Amino acid sequence: MMVLSTWYSLTDVRNLGFYEFMVIVEAVFLPIYGILIASHIFRGSRVTLFELTLFNGPDGVFLGRLTSAFLGLAVGIFSVASITYIQGYSRLALSVLVKLPTYLAIMMALMVWMDFIGGIISFYILTSAVPMALFVLFTKPYSPSTAISLLAYFLAPIGATVDSGKLSVPVLSGYTGTLVLSALMILFSYTSFKKKDFEPQ
Repeated sequence: MMVLSTWYSLTDVRNLGFYEFMVIVEAVFLPIYGILIASHIFRGSRVTLFELTLFNGPDGVFLGRLTSAFLGLAVGIFSVASITYIQGYSRLALSVLVKLPTYLAIMMALMVWMDFIGGIISFYILTSAVPMALFVLFTKPYSPSTAISLLAYFLAPIGATVDSGKLSVPVLSGYTGTLVLSALMILFSYTSFKKKDFEPQ
């Protein structure tokens, strides 16, 4: 469904512009797909204690969840990016791929500090509601600040790429900042997870 919607939204670009593609991919389908993957990552303390015993410590649990999230996200994100590239929008295909490190970073950070429900809700807000708010910001005649522009590339890279001419940060710098921030978030989450105490519920 997500791949078909991507295909048909891109065929209408000449008539409707990129807004339909941005909403369908960035604010609806990819966040929902991400939630499906995150539901296997966000676990309660009881499950985590079992995993700590099974995988012989927090290192194995964190890396196992990170690998699971990466493989699950890669299937959907690479599919959408491939369709976008085949349709002739290679620049947008890169912006779709940027979703992979971003989603991974958000998932792993929320996994450490949130329970299942809180993690799911927070993930949806960050990956769907915030990008929609940024789409509105892109319509304003003034250029957003550097901080907001970097946030846009992190949370809404597709919209930021489409409207890069309105932002104070160029595309390459925005992608670089997103990759660096994602890596730092994953590293910080890993360090925090190792130090976290889990108690039986």
